[in-house]
Amino acid sequence: MRIQNTYLLLVILLIITSCNESRTTPVTATDTGIEMDRSGSNFPEDFLGTYKGTLEITAPSGKQEVPMTFKMQATETLDLFTYTIIYGDTEPRLYNLKRTSDPNLFMIDENNGIILQGSYANQTLYSTYEVQGNLLNSTEIFYQDRMEFMIALSKVNDSTTTGDSSSAIVKNYPVTIMQRATLYKE
Repeated sequence: MRIQNTYLLLVILLIITSCNESRTTPVTATDTGIEMDRSGSNFPEDFLGTYKGTLEITAPSGKQEVPMTFKMQATETLDLFTYTIIYGDTEPRLYNLKRTSDPNLFMIDENNGIILQGSYANQTLYSTYEVQGNLLNSTEIFYQDRMEFMIALSKVNDSTTTGDSSSAIVKNYPVTIMQRATLYKE
């Protein structure tokens, strides 16, 4: 069972970090209807630092816990920040977070040709992307002393459709794997 859980974790991490699809033109916060952040915080500057905790992975095969570290640091380049995730004893995932001209849109550069879009509002960075037939929703909520890290994974092929033309046609994507961590700022 432990080998299966370790294998599952590695599969999830590979899926998250092996996006090979090119990205389309960025969507602005105005286009998406996301409200501007009015909390008075300055993202990401107000949340720079190192956060540590335990990532809980819930999957059909059961639950697994893995130590997790998240680091976000300023660089010498204006509007560019390092963004690092470490799962247990694995190699660090070294990303860059780049501010765009849209105050609610950030680019997460995986430094391998993959750039994810993140939308920021109310101390939360959101991103949704499809990787190898999997739909991932990522949410990172920042507080003064901690952050909440969540990823929900759904299989694109496992969708169901409900509704009709008189109401609306809705596609459902059941979540099969959930990752959640509360990481405390050091």
